[in-house]
Amino acid sequence: MADEFGAGGSSGFTELLNLSLPASSESIATITGAISEILERLDLPEQKRFEIDLAVQEALANAVVHGCDGDPSKTITCRLNGDPKGRLVISVTDPGPGFRPESVPDPKRAEGLYGDHGRGVYLIRQLMDEVQFEHGGAEIKMWKY
Repeated sequence: MADEFGAGGSSGFTELLNLSLPASSESIATITGAISEILERLDLPEQKRFEIDLAVQEALANAVVHGCDGDPSKTITCRLNGDPKGRLVISVTDPGPGFRPESVPDPKRAEGLYGDHGRGVYLIRQLMDEVQFEHGGAEIKMWKY
């Protein structure tokens, strides 16, 4: 299992981004834009950048909608760390009470993949190499290798 900075206790991760912004759709756009610029500078393949961007958008949207109840007076935080081997870890934190990830229904069985909500955690797990929920679900850490 990965630790705070990388897989299997690896060290050498460098902070590439640390943003705390109001819980709003504008902040989601600001954070994802900043991450996209960093990923482009890192010269990651386009497919990998797309997968990370979509996973981060989903995590941020969940933080704004569920963790902050859409209240822009609350703050969401996103951190991006990378190591020289090209491994990345992105964390999204909100001040909410969290949730139990195992209680989120599988969209393939519940409302279906075409429902109007309920696919965020599923998509994140499909797009990223490793996903971990901490602080009772108020923080998600996502790894891409």
